Amino acid sequence: MTTPDPITDPELPNGFCWADDLTAWGEHLDDGRIALLRPADPQRAARWANVAAFYGAQPPLAPAPGPAGERLVVGVGSASPLARRAARVLGRGFVPVDELSGAGTVPVSDGGSVLLTAPASECSLAALTPLLHTWSERSVRVGLLTGIDLPGVAFSLAKILAARTPQSEEPDVLLDGLTGTARTGRHLDERTALDTAVGGRWRSAVVEAHGSGSHALLGPYSVCGLTGDRELAVSGEPVPGGCTPERCRAGGALTPLLLRDLACRTLALFVCTALILDPHEHYPSSVSLAHAALEGHPAAVIGMVHQDLPVHAEPRLTGRLLAAARPAGAVTADLNDTAGRASGYLLLGDPEQTCALPPAPGTAPVLTPWPGRRPAFLTLPGPGGPPGLLTRDGIWHEPEDLVAVADGHRAALGLRTELTGWLTSLDAGALFEDNLRAWAMAADRPKTRVVEGLKVMRRHREAARESALAALHLVQKSLRAGYGPLPGLPDALDRHATGWAKALSEMSEHSRFGMLDQFTDAATAAHTPAHGPTGADRCGYCRGPLERTVWSGPAPGAVERIRMACPRCGLVADRPTTPAHTAVRLHTPNELVPGQALRVTVDLPGTAPGVWLTVQLRDRGRHALAAHHLPGAVGAAEVEMTVPAKVQPEVHRVWALIVDRFLPAWHQVRVPSTPGVHPEEQLP
Repeated sequence: MTTPDPITDPELPNGFCWADDLTAWGEHLDDGRIALLRPADPQRAARWANVAAFYGAQPPLAPAPGPAGERLVVGVGSASPLARRAARVLGRGFVPVDELSGAGTVPVSDGGSVLLTAPASECSLAALTPLLHTWSERSVRVGLLTGIDLPGVAFSLAKILAARTPQSEEPDVLLDGLTGTARTGRHLDERTALDTAVGGRWRSAVVEAHGSGSHALLGPYSVCGLTGDRELAVSGEPVPGGCTPERCRAGGALTPLLLRDLACRTLALFVCTALILDPHEHYPSSVSLAHAALEGHPAAVIGMVHQDLPVHAEPRLTGRLLAAARPAGAVTADLNDTAGRASGYLLLGDPEQTCALPPAPGTAPVLTPWPGRRPAFLTLPGPGGPPGLLTRDGIWHEPEDLVAVADGHRAALGLRTELTGWLTSLDAGALFEDNLRAWAMAADRPKTRVVEGLKVMRRHREAARESALAALHLVQKSLRAGYGPLPGLPDALDRHATGWAKALSEMSEHSRFGMLDQFTDAATAAHTPAHGPTGADRCGYCRGPLERTVWSGPAPGAVERIRMACPRCGLVADRPTTPAHTAVRLHTPNELVPGQALRVTVDLPGTAPGVWLTVQLRDRGRHALAAHHLPGAVGAAEVEMTVPAKVQPEVHRVWALIVDRFLPAWHQVRVPSTPGVHPEEQLP
């Protein structure tokens, strides 16, 4: 029996109690009380007591057995004893497994549900993805019962149990970080002050904001995933200049808003990679939106796992589905169906949990997934024959020769193929410009820099097209006549291709949120996926499985494009399938050191005239910290940039833009920076 300590134990509402170990914890559950495993940190215990007060007094637990095999609790490794008790109190079947990979074989019925119980450190995306795919194919709803340690797992179960108790009517809220507004009401269409909303009490809260797995931008607030009293590295040492309750390193002048303090029963996070559980899969510190949500108020958390999922009406629809008492596991499955990915969204919590009493039959909203369409792009064949003719007498005629006997049709046809390839790539460049211009003109705020850059790109493209057509006209004339001058490949083509690439590079250098996505979407906006996504290699950062998608062009014979992406980290490469782009390889260091040199090696084709290469270092908000441009790059290109001395300790991005004949490709590598020394913490 646990003996309460009136000095160290914060007071809990009726129905809750503290426990010293798993044995006492299980006995309390058997007695009908919601037990919390006492954490070693008194401040953490005080925060948990505040969350228990949010849920209020609880009646004795009364589990109701469910149909065998339809609803299971699966315990992984050391969490199995806790999972066994959870299954008993929830009235479900229990299956233990030694490792997470073994959970895919548990005997759950098609259309059933699984509450997977494991510490957060074991729930890597690489381990979860195969399970989520397997269960998705059988319509099995999945939720994770997890925490940063075993007391944290027990705390998550306590919230699940407390959330089953009906409370007085509580409103729902949509917090829109894109506009800095908040909306409430039955249809989430009544505007309210954001300052009021972030401090309110809600049944469900839906957050849509730009961000990553550690922070998000919500109007004047920086939503911070701080879990303790200060940010710690994996080693346990404080991160210099790291987050505290009063200061957020990612927000600058914005007001810090700790996610753990957002008072709601159910939370939906439409923030890129919000629910990354394994600390090694995001920047290795104690700041994590997923961990903060587990340590905070919500009993159920629905969030994005992937980097670049399209988001349109999903946030408001999610709020309405939750308010209509659709189970959290079903809502998560709906979102994954809409995104076309089995692991795009994840649920931390009970898949059977509902936010409200079930509505009357026939009154619940019905989800109709809208068809997703993410297109692709074209490229052209490799270099053709050389400019010139070989006559029957074995004499090679250079382009400056006035007349050449056109019995070397192979060379003439090769030059025609080369020029036709240039025209194909110019058409692809025009398509890319049109798609990018349409996005810039439709944006809420005018994209002046993009529009001006597109004007420069169009001038270069049209001049290059005029040169290519003039040369092609001479080749066609010689072929029809059977003799005549054979022009060389115009020098203006390479010159204008370089100018076009330079304008695109300068445009990207001064961009931020989502611009890489806009570039790749514009490059593929008239194409359709031909194959995939299919499994590929592993991500170089998080070691999760990569997804490879092949896109077919809009015209017959158009060369395909390939997109490699990590569900957690986002884009790895988006490139045409031309020989020049296929040969590209990007090599970066394992970490960035503030104030020191960053050396990047890019393997490029070894033949002239080369390609345009731009390498950029980007921070978490995708601001350019450093950039290097190299026209006409060939072979192994060495790029050196200086890492800013005040760079934030975060996972940064190295972007590479490679342009070959008006055909762009993008590569991205994630590299963490080592903590520097914060000015406020330097010793005198």
